[in-house]
Amino acid sequence: MIYITGDMHRDFYRLYSIENNNENMVIILGDVGINYCLNEEDNKFKRHLNDMNIKLFCIQGNHEERPENISSYKEIDMFGGKVFIEDEYPNLIFAKNGELYTIEGKSILVIGGAYSVDKDYRLAYGHRWFKDEQLTESEKEEILRKYSGKHVDIILSHTCPLKYEPTEVFMKGLDQSKVDKSMEIFLDKIEENIDYDKWYCGHFHTEKQIDKLEFMFGRIKLFNKDEFYPKYNKNSYEILRDAYSQDEVMKEAVICPKCHSKDILVIKGDGFRIDGADFIGITCNKCKKVYGFHDVNYKPNCPREL
Repeated sequence: MIYITGDMHRDFYRLYSIENNNENMVIILGDVGINYCLNEEDNKFKRHLNDMNIKLFCIQGNHEERPENISSYKEIDMFGGKVFIEDEYPNLIFAKNGELYTIEGKSILVIGGAYSVDKDYRLAYGHRWFKDEQLTESEKEEILRKYSGKHVDIILSHTCPLKYEPTEVFMKGLDQSKVDKSMEIFLDKIEENIDYDKWYCGHFHTEKQIDKLEFMFGRIKLFNKDEFYPKYNKNSYEILRDAYSQDEVMKEAVICPKCHSKDILVIKGDGFRIDGADFIGITCNKCKKVYGFHDVNYKPNCPREL
């Protein structure tokens, strides 16, 4: 099976719901978090993920180094295009920007990269910032040259076209006039000049659909299907919306607060559906229950199934 999800930032709990089977693959729409520290700390996560026996097909985000800038990566042919892998971690696959792949019979164009709105903060306080986080002008020109006027089934990107920016989740107090929008402007040109059926992106930590474009964050979907995974309903997982506080759950190193199983999935939300929190629930695959938090300020439009 092929799955798709949004930014991870080293939070891999949602992958635990995927069966450990090398035939399964999860597409991650950038900011995976495994090329961030560029030292043994990264390798620790890579070993863990590779041993899960699930393929990860990763798009370049902005909070990570490009694989082509890391000497341990090599470029190979896969899915009809070029990808980057490390010999030691063959299940961790990074897409190459501007490549066209064929996955499940669909033509898929990948365009990673974005601007970090917290760039100044990162530089001031010694946090990681990657100078190649956005595409170069020559890379943009080459993509437009190769694909303008053509049809692709699906586009995968980290950020989105400018016309679709989710302004409702912008960071409060951030002067948007100082934000580099060149990637979004470029993706506007892509949107105008390339015919496509579906577009997935991440970056904004929100989940919503507008026209043919879908923003993804903390939940997993079956790829190219409008169906979340796992699918919670009355015939499978019981939903207990206000079962615990966030502190009760998170202080236990993210285990089920009821049965203490580690076979769990942390459910992430977004600023459009909740106020002031990323974590909105926890799923226990042993209890077959979804536990919601009573101290999360769910907005009225947050669906009952979280």
